[in-house]
Amino acid sequence: MFPYPYLAAVGPDTGAGSVVYKLLARSGDSSLGTANFLLVDGGEDSFEVDRATGEVKTTGRPLTPSKEYTLTVQAVDSQGRRGPHASVFILAGFRPPQFTNTTYTIYIPESTGVGQAVAVVQAVSFQRKTLSYMLLVNPSNLFSINQESGALSLTRTVDFESGQHLHHLQVRVSEPGTGLSNMAEVLVHIIDENDCTPEFMHSIYSRDNVPETTPTGTSLLQVLARDCDTGLNAELSYFIQSVNFDISSQGVVSPRQRLDYERPNHMYECTVVAVDKGTPPRTGTASIRIRMANVNDEAPVFSQTIYKTFLSEDAGPETLVAIVHAKDPDGDGVTYAITGGNENSNFELDNQKGIIKLRRSPPPKLRGPQYVLNITATDDNAAGGPLPLSSSAQVIVGINDINNNKPVFDECHNYSVNALVLENQPSGTFVLRVQAHDADTGVNGEVKYGIMQRDGASPGFTINPDTGLISTVVSFDRERQREYTLSVTATDQAKEPLIGICQITVLIADQNDNDPKFENSRYQYFLREDTPVGTSFLRAAAHDDDQGTNAAITYSLSQQTPAYFHINPSTGWIYVNHPISQTSRISQQIIATDGGSQNSSVDLTVIITNVHNQPPQWEQAEYWVTIPENTPRDTKIVTIKATSPLGDPRVTYNLEEGQVPETNMPVRFYIKPNRRDGSASILVAENPDYETTRFFMLRVCVQNVAAVPLASFTTVYVNITDVNDNVPFFMSSTYEATVPEGAEIGTSVAQVSATDLDSGLHGMINYIILKDQSGDSQFFSINSYTGIIHTRATFDREQKGSYLIEVQSQDSSESGRPGQQGQPNTDTAYVRVFVTDVNDNAPAFSQPVYEISVEEDKEVGFVVITVTANDEDE
Repeated sequence: MFPYPYLAAVGPDTGAGSVVYKLLARSGDSSLGTANFLLVDGGEDSFEVDRATGEVKTTGRPLTPSKEYTLTVQAVDSQGRRGPHASVFILAGFRPPQFTNTTYTIYIPESTGVGQAVAVVQAVSFQRKTLSYMLLVNPSNLFSINQESGALSLTRTVDFESGQHLHHLQVRVSEPGTGLSNMAEVLVHIIDENDCTPEFMHSIYSRDNVPETTPTGTSLLQVLARDCDTGLNAELSYFIQSVNFDISSQGVVSPRQRLDYERPNHMYECTVVAVDKGTPPRTGTASIRIRMANVNDEAPVFSQTIYKTFLSEDAGPETLVAIVHAKDPDGDGVTYAITGGNENSNFELDNQKGIIKLRRSPPPKLRGPQYVLNITATDDNAAGGPLPLSSSAQVIVGINDINNNKPVFDECHNYSVNALVLENQPSGTFVLRVQAHDADTGVNGEVKYGIMQRDGASPGFTINPDTGLISTVVSFDRERQREYTLSVTATDQAKEPLIGICQITVLIADQNDNDPKFENSRYQYFLREDTPVGTSFLRAAAHDDDQGTNAAITYSLSQQTPAYFHINPSTGWIYVNHPISQTSRISQQIIATDGGSQNSSVDLTVIITNVHNQPPQWEQAEYWVTIPENTPRDTKIVTIKATSPLGDPRVTYNLEEGQVPETNMPVRFYIKPNRRDGSASILVAENPDYETTRFFMLRVCVQNVAAVPLASFTTVYVNITDVNDNVPFFMSSTYEATVPEGAEIGTSVAQVSATDLDSGLHGMINYIILKDQSGDSQFFSINSYTGIIHTRATFDREQKGSYLIEVQSQDSSESGRPGQQGQPNTDTAYVRVFVTDVNDNAPAFSQPVYEISVEEDKEVGFVVITVTANDEDE
């Protein structure tokens, strides 16, 4: 309901149904809602309220003139919720105009223009008359009011900062014709606007002689700005346009980071800004100048933090390495020193000029891959400070490798301990991995592996050139060869490579792949029928080409009932185990079983003879003879003889067939009867070989001539002695080696190796260097036992790049080979020694002095002369 208080007027003579007032109701969200209106009290039945429209109407009852009626009303919403009571005052007669507010409070910005309406004061005429407005109180005539509309406006501009902020006005509204009027108070507040710019007290703020060591956060100076506005418009914030300084909310300027004297004009200059909080904000600026005072606070600065250079490994004395340079920002003098990385004193430094050279004496000894020198530059503290200051840089000197180290096998002496391969394994079986290292770098230290071969003969093994893995290329038979000697090479990849050699003995491990073999293909014996139980009469012997438990033989006899014989399982001796008088012939099998359960057997035949019969009798129970291995064929080595004591004196001899080399398989000997005296001779059928079989046991059977022949046996033992019939063969027919030029006398160059299958002195090898027409042999010597070749001179590659020498291996006794005429067996091989280059020659100009003439008007860049130099090194 509007305005407030709720006032109305009605003529005393007004008839029924006249609308005096209209009620309005608002919901909680201030919107006009649907409501019912109730007349709660008052009105003396002279007024009624339309429940739906809220119109207050007259009922027609007479009204008392000049009497004011009070109605209590209430609004009820659609939910039945009731609002607070309200009072409507109705005057029966005339009521003065009513202002919508008893007091008006208005706010106007100080920038409001003259004549611009700043507010409208309105009143309601209860008589529905035209109203007239005027100002009763108007200090300084600052405002004017529109007589008809009640609009207020300024008569001149206002300034918040220089004038009054609050104005009290009084407005009167009049109703012409009735003479009724009313008054209201108007309070006018002048609002400040952000129309003032912050102003600093000084346009330039300065501070002199600020030490460059001033700590961060130290107060240097304070700036101050003012703003004539009020409130937020006058609240200031300070900013500084520099990364070197901070400014506080009170305008205190301090260093943000370390200051530096060494800058243009030794001064910092920047701008400080004051900003108010108005909308939009306004700013003001001033300048700041900070003049610095020098302090020795900066260490010398190197032109580079890391210097990189390269030298040859054989660089000579006083070779220039690098030049370092440092400048002190404080202007102090600088000296240099090597403070690390020069433990071997190979480098010298000029402490004033920063020139680094290799030492003069003794000559430097450089080793790769690099040296890292720590260089310190120290100022002389001329600028003044607590102590001299220093800084460091690194000089990285890369060493260009020369190939002066040959590959060396890590554990050459241990390889033979682990070099083992099982026989019968397929090609490609892993044997051993060797590893060699070369102290050089790059390709000079990159190692490739190989196996030396003599004249194209395959050693049965191959090696991976990159990994050093040795594997087989054939399947080996231990019984044919029990070990192999390999010369493994490690070669670097330099242009002139160096070679390291390691000799490895590879053992072939045994596998149980051979059956036991009896010395004889059959055994026959004659026993008298009265031979007592327990008598030993025959020893069976078997051999197994395998090794260890695989060759451990156990003897047994085939089952027989009764068991006439017994055999010792270890020795092979056969004994009478049961009386044999009741039989004439006993046949059994002798069985030999090795440790791996493989076996073989031969027939045993024992003929039982009458006590009155006698077999032939040998003159000797056994025969012993020793012959050299080079005994010619058909040479008689021994004569044997047996006689028959009864009956026909004639006898026949037979050399029992053997099954192993020791019992004449293959045939190395044969027997020849001598009819003249009834004896027999053993002769050489093929030359025996000491390196293959060193001892023979030949079983000879002799029989008499009778209807039922009887036999007896003897054994001829032949011992073979070694003859120097094997040549000490070199592992390779040619060797290649290298030696650096300038290497000291006695430097090891290479090692050659030969193998002799003979034994004792026959197989003891000595090495010599053969003289030649070229004279190369005089520059080398060889260790006669080890085969290591050493230098006897210092070489210059620029004089001669390689040498060829011939080395000879010889054993230590007279040769048993035809045509040697009492000389030892020998073999030869060639060794090519390459001299590798060392940077031992300085460049040389083609002439010592150059003299030229040039015209004085020649332009800059004119070619005066071309000089050439040559270096004999590679």
